[in-house]
Amino acid sequence: MKVESLFVIIDPTQRAQPAFNRAVSSAGETGAALHLYACVATPEAAAEAQTLLDSLQREALGSHAQVTVELEQGADWAVQAVAAAKRFGASMIFKNSFDHSLVQREREKTSDWTLLRGAPCPVLLVKDFHNWEQRRVLAAINPLSPDADHARLNDAIIEFTVNLASGYGSEAHFVTAFSDLNHQPQSAELALRCGTPEQQIHVRRGKPAEVIRDVGQELNVDLIVVGTVARDGIKGRVVGNTSERLLDQTHSDVMVLNLAGRAR
Repeated sequence: MKVESLFVIIDPTQRAQPAFNRAVSSAGETGAALHLYACVATPEAAAEAQTLLDSLQREALGSHAQVTVELEQGADWAVQAVAAAKRFGASMIFKNSFDHSLVQREREKTSDWTLLRGAPCPVLLVKDFHNWEQRRVLAAINPLSPDADHARLNDAIIEFTVNLASGYGSEAHFVTAFSDLNHQPQSAELALRCGTPEQQIHVRRGKPAEVIRDVGQELNVDLIVVGTVARDGIKGRVVGNTSERLLDQTHSDVMVLNLAGRAR
């Protein structure tokens, strides 16, 4: 995976900026350029946001990173951030991630949901900045799905995870959840498909978000990779909910690949 441009969404309402810290660290490892982006709703908030962006830019420049900043005004920052990331030609988007209640996730489309569905590149949702000390990545795949889009998504997740693990010196693990004992994925076949030792394949019965969470905790992974096909309607909402439930149940960073976004 060639990472050349990192698009960092800055939340001017928050004191901590874990996504920024992660992006600066990543830029140091990859040599990628940084683009710090913020969107505010009112002109009054713009001055404060610009001050924050300028401060973060100076900090990143102190780490010898290439940095640009952008400030916009608008009512829907997630929609505008997607458009800005496309303009920038982002290789990856970094964003702070904050827990939501189940009621919040079910009743309304959160900004995370909007961003994940529209993003033109992988989105890294940073729970809290910390060094990736374990150097373990866990990727979730669904090899039994008869859906052609999910088959393409599985291939994209596998390729992305293998390349990312290689680039960051991490160990790649793969997890899949199933519900029917008569149709259980075979770990040996998955190991061959993923190009990884069988002991790094984890096949569990249960709900996807819960299985991914449990395996991630057992392995103490630094990063979890999941995917979405970004469909409209009920199917799209269910897919979005799976990714978002995981965000609220893990302390690991979560990377989301949007199949539709990759195709654009």
